[in-house]
Amino acid sequence: MRAPAASPTTDRARLLGQILALVGVLALVAVVVRETTNSPAYVAANERIEALNTQIDRVERSNADLRERLAYAESLHALREVAKRDLGLVDPGDRAIIIMDDLIGAPLPTPVPVDPPPPDPPPPVRFGHLSAWLEAFTGG
Repeated sequence: MRAPAASPTTDRARLLGQILALVGVLALVAVVVRETTNSPAYVAANERIEALNTQIDRVERSNADLRERLAYAESLHALREVAKRDLGLVDPGDRAIIIMDDLIGAPLPTPVPVDPPPPDPPPPVRFGHLSAWLEAFTGG
């Protein structure tokens, strides 16, 4: 047995119903997506994300600057600069010139304690004319 063939108007009505259902579902999805992206919580979350991204960029730039400063601080050039500026050392062959006007009112550098040199060892004990005694006894 065969099902009776549907009439063209029934087919059109069913097709029209399916199209309307599809359009209704698409409209519902569009409304939900629109309301979700325009909600105050969504906007606040996006603003917070932008603020955090800006903060991350700032911290990364700061880290790069600090890495650069650290690399310089570990270099030989920086070591020489600190030795000359803070310790008053000079390169071999150079002369240090101290301008007295610069020292007025400036704190004096703290002296570096230097251990005194060890005392000289006592002189060896002499037994008089030892070589003369040896010659006398050995006949040499």
